[in-house]
Amino acid sequence: MLEEQRNQRSPADPAGDVAPVRVVVRKMRPEDVPGALRVLAQWNMAPLAPSEEVPEPLRTSIDIGNAFVAEAGDRIVGTCSYFLIGDGWAETASLAVDPEPRFAGVGVLLQQARLDEMRVRGVRRVLTKADRPATIRWYVRRFGYRIVGAGLKKHAFGLLDVDHYTVLELDLTN
Repeated sequence: MLEEQRNQRSPADPAGDVAPVRVVVRKMRPEDVPGALRVLAQWNMAPLAPSEEVPEPLRTSIDIGNAFVAEAGDRIVGTCSYFLIGDGWAETASLAVDPEPRFAGVGVLLQQARLDEMRVRGVRRVLTKADRPATIRWYVRRFGYRIVGAGLKKHAFGLLDVDHYTVLELDLTN
C-alpha cells in the first residue's frame, strides 16, 4: 500500500520554530469518509445526493478504492480521488486540503500519490476540471498539464462566482 510521510512546516515560519507536523498520505479507508467529507465541504466540493434542486450532481459519492487521504495524527487534513473513464483514461476528483497554513504542500503529496497509482493501473491520460485560477496554474506549472477547454458547471460546486470549469489534460506516458 502506498504510504508517504513528510514533515510539514508552516510557510509563515520558515525557520521552523513550530514543531513539525507528520503527515501520512495513504489509501482511503471507510472510516476516513467523514473526515474527507469535512475537508471537501470547506471548499464546497463535497459529493451531493441527487435532489430536485440538483438532479445531476457532479459527484454523488467517493469511490474509496480510488481515493487517498492525508492524515495528521488522528485527523484527515486532505483528500483526493480519481475514476477511470475509458481505456487508458482517468479523471481526477476533488483534491482538497485543510486550509490551515501548516498543511501547505499536502496537495502535492496527494496529487503525486494518485498520479503514481494511475500510472501503475495503466492510465495514459488524465483529465482534471478546476475553477480556481491559482489551482489551474498549479496543475500546469507543477505537473505539466495543458489546458484543453472549458465546461459549464451543472450546479454550485467549488467557487460560487464561477460558472465553468477549465478542463486540463495530462499525458502520463512522458
